[in-house]
Amino acid sequence: MLDGILQTQPALPPSPPTAPAAGEADLFSSGFFLRLGFSFMVGLAVGYALKVAFKIALVVGGVLLVLLFSLQYSGIIEVNWAGMESNYDSFVDWLTAYSGALKDFIADNLSSAASFTAGLLLGLRF
Repeated sequence: MLDGILQTQPALPPSPPTAPAAGEADLFSSGFFLRLGFSFMVGLAVGYALKVAFKIALVVGGVLLVLLFSLQYSGIIEVNWAGMESNYDSFVDWLTAYSGALKDFIADNLSSAASFTAGLLLGLRF
């Protein structure tokens, strides 16, 4: 009864392995990284370190905030949120001022800064 309904498909032969794309093989070769220069390598290392540090800081900060919320909810502590907001605002102002100084420093050293920035962006991506 099921013989007419169920039909078996012939097995397909295995496909041959595909070669990597032209740019893909060049990107991850050791010679490619050796030709990039010191600024790129430093940028790559800094970018990867920043990515890991940001993740750790977000987890730790999140755990601390949950701890603060729970301690305030249970009545053990009283948190001055207005004071925290003013400290946060002053930190953002400081960071804005110094990010402008960083931008000026990069503009003054543009020849190696372009390579460093490329490495930094690639390090943040991986």
